[in-house]
Amino acid sequence: MEISLFDDNETLRVERCILYPYPDLTRIWTRLWVTPTQEDEKPNLEVIVLDPDGSENCSVFMMAHAENRAETTLHLRNPAPGATYRVAVEMTQGMGDAQKVLDRHTFDMLLEFRNPETGAPGFGFGVDWDEVARKATHRE
Repeated sequence: MEISLFDDNETLRVERCILYPYPDLTRIWTRLWVTPTQEDEKPNLEVIVLDPDGSENCSVFMMAHAENRAETTLHLRNPAPGATYRVAVEMTQGMGDAQKVLDRHTFDMLLEFRNPETGAPGFGFGVDWDEVARKATHRE
């Protein structure tokens, strides 16, 4: 008898995404959580940051990501403090013409420092920012 650790009915998706600009405003700490995947389902993950004018500023592509969490630092070109950037998070499967989009989210990010250690809300989706603030106040 085989016991599956995965819910076969759950679709692959990005569950949560958090971005926090560093104090220098040239780097962005990024973390994604995805649904658990089976060995043959490793999705691609991509985070794209668009300048206020809509052109791509920076991005990262993680091919065939096998873990439930991904973390990286994005490096902005010519950052504009106080400007609003558009962020796209995409989960795909396959490559080239066979690539298909499984999940996609977009949101705005104001380029300003927000301190996660004090519970300040970052940017992203799927996050209870009030819970983040409560946890930060209990650490103090």
